Amino acid sequence: MIYKGIFLAFVIIQNIYLLITQPDKYKLWISVFNISVGTLMTIIAVFYYFDAYKPKIGPVGNGPDPDLISTNFLGMIVTGGCFIIIGLIGVHIKRKLKHKK
Repeated sequence: MIYKGIFLAFVIIQNIYLLITQPDKYKLWISVFNISVGTLMTIIAVFYYFDAYKPKIGPVGNGPDPDLISTNFLGMIVTGGCFIIIGLIGVHIKRKLKHKK
């Protein structure tokens, strides 16, 4: 789990760095990809949250862990939101550069 978080943080930081330093090399499909990944992560987070609290059959001690569920849910929502915001900023910058030329 920690490796996925490190990888996603690296991708977010790389996107922000590329968007700030070289906006003319930032492609529009990267922005669309970021928006779609962010939306998908947010939808998956909601499904994960509802699935985690769905009643299951099993021993009494194997109930859901609310701390783990809320941590994973909030982490996925924040990461998805970051991807959506980066994608929207990228689209805005590309439109601004297009109209400037």
